[in-house]
Amino acid sequence: MGFVGAAHAASNATVRANGNVLVVNEVPVLEVRASVGGYNPSQRIARALTAIDSLATANDPKVKKVGDDYIIFVSGTHFLSVTKQDARSHRKAQPSLAASWAIRLRNALQLPPVKLSPDSLQIPVGATRLVKMTGSAVQTAEVSTSTDSTVAFERVPGGLKVRAVGPGQGSVVVNAGGVLTTLNVTAKPQAAPFPQTIAAEVVGSPAASSTVRGAIESALKAQLRGANAAKFSYSVGSGTQIGSGEAKTFSVRVRAAAPEAYESVGNVNVVVRNLPAPRKPDSELWYDNSPEIVKRSMPLFSATLEQEKPARLLYHHINGSSQPMYLRVQVVNRSDEPAKVVIIPGDAKPDKNPVKAGLDAADQYFRLWALGSGEVVTIPPQSTLPISFRRLAPGETLSGLCGLRLLAGPKDLLVRTDSWPPYPLESSWQAAAQSSTPWHEVGTRAINDFDRAPFEISEHIYPNPQKLEHVKYEVGGRYGFVRIGQRPIAREDSASHLDGNFGVVYTIKASIENPTNEATDVEVVFETSAGYSGGLFLVNGEVLRTPLMQPKTESQLARYRLTPGASRSLQITTIPLSGSSYPATITIRPVLNEGTARAQRVFSVSK
Repeated sequence: MGFVGAAHAASNATVRANGNVLVVNEVPVLEVRASVGGYNPSQRIARALTAIDSLATANDPKVKKVGDDYIIFVSGTHFLSVTKQDARSHRKAQPSLAASWAIRLRNALQLPPVKLSPDSLQIPVGATRLVKMTGSAVQTAEVSTSTDSTVAFERVPGGLKVRAVGPGQGSVVVNAGGVLTTLNVTAKPQAAPFPQTIAAEVVGSPAASSTVRGAIESALKAQLRGANAAKFSYSVGSGTQIGSGEAKTFSVRVRAAAPEAYESVGNVNVVVRNLPAPRKPDSELWYDNSPEIVKRSMPLFSATLEQEKPARLLYHHINGSSQPMYLRVQVVNRSDEPAKVVIIPGDAKPDKNPVKAGLDAADQYFRLWALGSGEVVTIPPQSTLPISFRRLAPGETLSGLCGLRLLAGPKDLLVRTDSWPPYPLESSWQAAAQSSTPWHEVGTRAINDFDRAPFEISEHIYPNPQKLEHVKYEVGGRYGFVRIGQRPIAREDSASHLDGNFGVVYTIKASIENPTNEATDVEVVFETSAGYSGGLFLVNGEVLRTPLMQPKTESQLARYRLTPGASRSLQITTIPLSGSSYPATITIRPVLNEGTARAQRVFSVSK
């Protein structure tokens, strides 16, 4: 007779050969790999099958050493010789191989008619699990389900493929000649499906790595799909620059948890595209500084952001009360269509030093502004997006600079600043209060009554917040001077002007010539002419930050050696900073004192 695949009854067991493997009650018990005495491995298994087939009972396998071999006996009858060749083929000691085969044989012979492994399942809806079936009655057993709406099954070699059809409790029942074995199944949805692919947009030439990272965080906050009340946790890397018109894909490992759902973990691919949107100069400066010292809860500023009319928002407020307060700056979409907005953020942690707060905020903004680097955020209909949310202790200053541009959607959006008394915050808003980009923590939210509070459009709107200055210096001649914040720009209604030009971008085009017969070292210095200040400068593409400077002190921005007859062109960009004192002065002159110039040199921290 053919032994491979044939089944035999030993006691109540089902025994078969699968090539050189002995299968007892659907359990692979042993694998013979060596040829012995002229019998190949499959033939040796066939002889073992014959031995079991001749037994009235089959139990208590035992191992005895006979000569050089170890013999497995079943009910006192020779079953299989375990030889030195077997031991070598399995790379095991001969006694231990024989003992392990005997134990596995005994365990398989003692199985019930049907055993399920595992004997219960907790499984996400839509998922499939393999349940092993072993025992003497596997081949003849009948299988059914308690409910087709929760669980389904398919018989496969080795067991059952069980699938969760819908949420709830169900079972798979195996009937082996009246002996019932039940597999209980609990099915719940997954907290989130994985993998997912979402999209984000940025602008910039290039978009800075911090902007790309922020766009990834915004996209994850807004677009991750999951069960009701799902919470997601993830860590976003540092990001990389992306050139205009290019796209890159970033993989983020996300963990999701939700009530009445199974936790799930998987990858989310975030495709970040840098929109080739031509850069436009800011049309307006919004000066949110009235009152500078805030003593109570009140609306502080409101303006409307119009399509393709970019605005630069400066906000600078001091908590003048005896209690902590919250200050919130937000963009409100009161329309019934989504709004696509570019944000160039610059928001400093509140500080007791107004000059430091203003310098820190402008530093964030200035580096991104220099590249035109901003996140593109979509605000759903009837929703709001926070661009600053901070808790101010008494005496602390909140300072910020922010670029805003409405790319698509309604004709305009409301931008407003309000002060609020302290109140309990949920965890996401607590995180937002510690962040310079709070929308990464809380995303967008539906408009509520606080967002509908009365407001008046501010009068502190200043069009065309840019100034272009030219200066020339010839070695041996009069020094070159530019006064920053000297001539104020006019308000939109022409009824007033902006003293100090805080938030106005100055572009200074300088030319330096050396008509003399001697090589000369020339320096560009920044002087705090009006008082305690800090400064930010873009000098021929390099961002420079001064230390906090006392009145009437200088920092060297640049130094050049001009040979006889040489000339050089410079472009210097700067912006008067909130909290600092203006006017201030930029001077181009010969190096006056080598030691002083070296000690006060500004260190570049651009990347």
